[in-house]
Amino acid sequence: MEYTVSASVFASFWTFASADLFEAMTELALYGVLVVLVAFAAALLCRPRAGRTPVLAISTVLMFVLATVQLAARLRATASAFQVFYLAVQGQFTPQSPAANGAMAQYIGYNFAEDILLVTNNIVTDGLLIYRCFLIWDRNRYIVVVPTLMLLLTAILSYLSAYEGDYPTAAGPSVPLPVGFSLGLLTNIVLVGLTAGRILYTRFKLRGLQNHEARRYNTAAAMITESGAIVCAWTVVYVIVRSLSPPTVWRIFRGGLAQILNIVPILIVVRVGLGHSLQGTETQNKTLTDEKWKAKTSASSEV
Repeated sequence: MEYTVSASVFASFWTFASADLFEAMTELALYGVLVVLVAFAAALLCRPRAGRTPVLAISTVLMFVLATVQLAARLRATASAFQVFYLAVQGQFTPQSPAANGAMAQYIGYNFAEDILLVTNNIVTDGLLIYRCFLIWDRNRYIVVVPTLMLLLTAILSYLSAYEGDYPTAAGPSVPLPVGFSLGLLTNIVLVGLTAGRILYTRFKLRGLQNHEARRYNTAAAMITESGAIVCAWTVVYVIVRSLSPPTVWRIFRGGLAQILNIVPILIVVRVGLGHSLQGTETQNKTLTDEKWKAKTSASSEV
């Protein structure tokens, strides 16, 4: 059977399908990295340790499930994109074609599902950051009120932006895409600043710490800062590239975003499990006799 379509139509639909393929390949590759990290995290979290809460284990499972479902949605959306491409090559992609309308509806639906899952994923990862900040600040609820409100506002705007992006109206989007991402970045920066700043402040107050104990504070602050920097950098690059580049380029960064959101916090879980954290039970310095400081270093074992 011979298919005859114009070169411009072929190029347009091929760009459409190949952009989805590049996104899926990026997401699949990073998902492989995530699987390895989750395996390490599971092995480390299964080790008994006094004072450990189930928050890290629960959040790790949630992030892995969300990452897996997002990948499944992406692969299914990519399959639908190539179905649309095949119909276009056949010359059957017309407004009157039930097959074309069905394939496009499936494609939009899976993209929308992935966008919703991404926003939900961000709530989980930032929620974990808020929990860490809460512990570092001696379970002070007032400290996390503003970041929590920022996260809720980010979620609302991002859910709305996801819906309007996948199901556009003639009036255009009421929430531009950069707004949700910008507020999410600001929330991340605030949380990283509060958490890492508190750790470094505690380190400064306890000048009598031995070198190896001081390094624990420095390492914990560095882990929090690095994690925030990676997520922020990837998000900024994605937003910029999306506005300047064709879909075959920016969709690569979109594919990585879903997995980076999970890789970074789970990498921290692995590093914590390997001992790169603050643990009050290991502090031997005799100057730490104040119970308040003991509580801080103990709570920080969850960072």
